[in-house]
Amino acid sequence: MKLIMENWKYFLNLNEKERDSKKIAKIILFNDEDKVLFLKRTKYVKKFSGKWDIPGGHVHEDEEITDGLEREVEEETGLKLKKYEKVKVVGKIHYFKGKIPAGKIVLSKEHSDYKFRNVKNIKNPSKFEKIAREILRNG
Repeated sequence: MKLIMENWKYFLNLNEKERDSKKIAKIILFNDEDKVLFLKRTKYVKKFSGKWDIPGGHVHEDEEITDGLEREVEEETGLKLKKYEKVKVVGKIHYFKGKIPAGKIVLSKEHSDYKFRNVKNIKNPSKFEKIAREILRNG
């Protein structure tokens, strides 16, 4: 029941303390083979429906960027971040990178699928594939 209520609050944006800011935190999560985790946005979300994305999202107002990142990753994947580092800021998006933590990936209702991709050899990469490639290349 608690999960149902939390989902309603999320979709109805009833909690004033949880208003999204314009800041976005995203993370390149990679495994031992340097493959990057991508999440497919469900067709039920308005923005970027059906597109492949990396974990993360809007930071709430009055929330630290790292707290927002950790919250978003846990909401979207069920994973708890342990060790990661900030690597780049592009406009309002703060990019981090880190090794994927142990645990089973459990997707939120925002996502319908996930996969690990080798971003090094993709022809015509998407925005997030380009960012992931650059971040992994630069160490």
